[in-house]
Amino acid sequence: MRVMYDYGFGTTAAPHASAQAGQGRETVLVISVRGDAGAGVPGKADEVSVSDEALSRSREVEAHERSHLALLGGAASSPILYDTLRGPGGESLKVGGSIKVDLSEVPGNPEATERKAQAIIAAANAPNDPSAADMRTAARAYQLASKAREQINLERSGAADTSV
Repeated sequence: MRVMYDYGFGTTAAPHASAQAGQGRETVLVISVRGDAGAGVPGKADEVSVSDEALSRSREVEAHERSHLALLGGAASSPILYDTLRGPGGESLKVGGSIKVDLSEVPGNPEATERKAQAIIAAANAPNDPSAADMRTAARAYQLASKAREQINLERSGAADTSV
C-alpha cells in the first residue's frame, strides 16, 4: 500500500502505479490536505481527509471477504482478519483481509470431505475478482476433493467386488 498526500497543487489524481507482474493492483491511500496555511505542509489550520477511492477500496475489501465467509460455513476456522490502515481522522480503513480455512479431511467420511472441499472451492471463487491467495486455496481444495473422490470410488469398487 502506498500513501500519497495531495496538497492541492494541480491534479488530485494519483499517478499510475507500475505493479510488478503477478502482483495485481496496488492500493493507494490518497490523503487530501487543504487549508489556509498555503505552505503545502499540514498544519493546525489544514483540513485532512481520506479520498473517496480509499474509502471505496475499504468497502470492496469488506464485501470481498464477506462473500467468502458466506459460503465457507463450517470450513472457516477464523473470523475475517482485516489488514487495516488508520486514516488521518482516526478511521480504520480495510486494505486487505483473510479467513483461515480448514482444509483437512473429515475423518472416515470421504463424501463429507468432498462436500466440504466443494464448498471451499465455491467460497474461493465467490468474489468477482478472486485474488491469487483465493486461487491457491481453491487449488488445494480441488486436490482435497479429488483425493476424496478417489476414496469414494475405491470404497464403491471394493463393495462391488465383495457382493458377488
